[in-house]
Amino acid sequence: MDHSLNLSHWQVTALALLGFTAGMALHLHWHPLRRYFSDAWEFVRLRAGWVVLVAGASLMASVSGVARPTAYTLAQLGDWRELVMPMARDALAHLAQLPHMLVRPWPLACLMPFALAVLTIRVWRWPYRYGERRPSVEQKTALLLVTLTGFGWLALEVAALRGMMLEWVESMRLALRYLFTALCVAGMQVWLVCFVVEWERPRDTEAERDAASALESVFARWQSVACLAIFDLLWLSLRFLGLTAAQGFGGWLGIELLLLTTALPLAVAVVPGNFFQQGAAALRVLLRAALPLLLLGITAWAVLMTALYASAMARTLTGSLAFWHIVAQALDALVLAMLDSWLLLAALLLMLRLGFPRSPTA
Repeated sequence: MDHSLNLSHWQVTALALLGFTAGMALHLHWHPLRRYFSDAWEFVRLRAGWVVLVAGASLMASVSGVARPTAYTLAQLGDWRELVMPMARDALAHLAQLPHMLVRPWPLACLMPFALAVLTIRVWRWPYRYGERRPSVEQKTALLLVTLTGFGWLALEVAALRGMMLEWVESMRLALRYLFTALCVAGMQVWLVCFVVEWERPRDTEAERDAASALESVFARWQSVACLAIFDLLWLSLRFLGLTAAQGFGGWLGIELLLLTTALPLAVAVVPGNFFQQGAAALRVLLRAALPLLLLGITAWAVLMTALYASAMARTLTGSLAFWHIVAQALDALVLAMLDSWLLLAALLLMLRLGFPRSPTA
């Protein structure tokens, strides 16, 4: 007599995900790096607003068409042996990108001209406060010109919403969008690291001031942040041109580039000196924390593969139901934002504690 259970595809999938989740919980309980996971979770738990910000930015990017997730059919999701390689590649690409772009920068990049205006006013008014040396007249003038260019770009974005523009004007608008998106990415990278440093090594008894203090630290490093933005502009442009498509060799090359520069935003945030000195410090951090980062990365990879599979399944099953599809999108963004923040913060805490034997100068 056949006593096998006749389960539907989604029931089998749900049971498999539950089993994997239970196994992952036990794995994390005895993980050698469980302290870092625990501390990172404490940070996420105490700052739920940060998770909402990350999720909201992801939703806006998805709605605007900038970052749409990979679509799978139900038949593809059912063939796990065929799906495991592309899903593993997607999870690895997602993991490699986290230290560089946790928060989706578009359309948040539209706020960059206003942030640059505040920075320009402060640098011109208090030149000794924002930098190791007094900025030269050329540097301050360049900062002013970039700020004015930012407001000109915003005017072009508003004009583009109203109708068609000349081809050369449209090309200039897109080029400026990439420039200010890269600046937004670099600023958010450094701000997040400074925020974590303020939380772990507080200089003020008022926790509510951590975000503002972190922003001041970003302003004080504005020249290094500009150099980091040039690097971000490079890999964002390569991705835009399709040279790092996930299906080809360029995709794996792009992933390796992002993984090798994982500690670069951290070094810009906490290491004094010029950008080349900070790049050298980032390589030293990776060497000191290489093995723990590998152990953390393997766990993070498995967690993200499971999350991306569950996300793809939810989108596919609710695709024909408008209301539930919207609900699934919102929950998907919220869960992924929580997982992304948790995993990235664990990596940042690990690099901060193991990569710098002595307390870095903030």
